[in-house]
Amino acid sequence: MDKTHAMLERNILKQTVRFDNYFGSVKPEILRQTSYVLRWRNSIRAEQGSNLNFGSSLLANFALPKISNRLQLFIAGENEPGLATQSLPKDPGNPGFDRTTPNTHFANSELRYELIRNPALNLFLGTGVRLQLPFEVFARSRIQYLHNFSDVLLMRTAETFFVKNTDLFGETTELSLERLLGENTLLRWAGAGTASKEIDGLEWGSELSLFRQFTPKDAITLKGGIFGNTAISAQLQNYLLLASYRRNFLRSWLFYELEPQVSWPKSPDGSQQARFAFTFRLEVVFKGTTAY
Repeated sequence: MDKTHAMLERNILKQTVRFDNYFGSVKPEILRQTSYVLRWRNSIRAEQGSNLNFGSSLLANFALPKISNRLQLFIAGENEPGLATQSLPKDPGNPGFDRTTPNTHFANSELRYELIRNPALNLFLGTGVRLQLPFEVFARSRIQYLHNFSDVLLMRTAETFFVKNTDLFGETTELSLERLLGENTLLRWAGAGTASKEIDGLEWGSELSLFRQFTPKDAITLKGGIFGNTAISAQLQNYLLLASYRRNFLRSWLFYELEPQVSWPKSPDGSQQARFAFTFRLEVVFKGTTAY
C-alpha cells in the first residue's frame, strides 16, 4: 500500500509539473511551487427502505504557478450513493454542482484566476465545463469577504454570479457566522440560496453545526439543517439531523468517516416521515509539491 500510494503521488505530481511547464512562461525566480491535493472517497450507504449503495467521489486542486501565480485548476467528480436529504453545496456558487437538492452524479473541471487574494477579501473569475452530454459550459465571478468581530467570532459572506449555456444567468448568496467555544470546539451557522432560470425560483438551505476535535487525528460534527425550493413549494421541503465522526488511521493519508443521519423529506402527498440512513466513507489523500 505504501509503495503504491507513493508511486501514484509521484506520477500525479510529474504530470502536473509537465502540464505547468508546457503552458507556463513565468520566470522561475518569482514562482510559487507547483503543487496539488487530491482526495478520493469511497462510500457505503445503508438507507431505510433501500438496499446497500456504493459510490465514490474525487476532488482535486492543482496550483500552476508557471502559467500564473494566481491560477488554479479544480477537478471534481462524484458518483456517491443517493442522499436521503438535501445539504448545503460543497462548493457554493459553482454552477457545476451548486444545487441544494441531491445531485450526486457529475464530473466537472474549472480554471480559477484570483484577482484579489488577501486574508479578508478574495475575488476570482472562473470558467469550466460539466462533463455530461450535452456538455455544460459555465463561467462565474465570486467575491468573498471575511470580517473578524473578535478573536472568537467571525463572519463570512460571499456573492457569486454565473452563466451557463443551458440556463443563462443565476446567482448564489452565502452567509455564515463562526464562534469558537473553546480551543477545540467551533459553532457555525451557514446559509446559502441560489436563484437561476433553471430553478425558476429560489433554492435555499440553512445549517447549524457544532465541530469538536478530540485529538489531532479525530473529530466529530453534529449538524441540523432545513431546506426548501420556492419553485416546488413555499413551505420547507426537508429537515435533517446528523452526526459525523472522522478519524485519521494507520497512515497520514488514510481517513474514515461514520455518519448516521435522520431526515424528514416531504413526500408528494405532503407528509414528512422520518428516514434513517448510515454512511461509511474511506478517504485516501494524495498530495505533492515541487522543490525549487
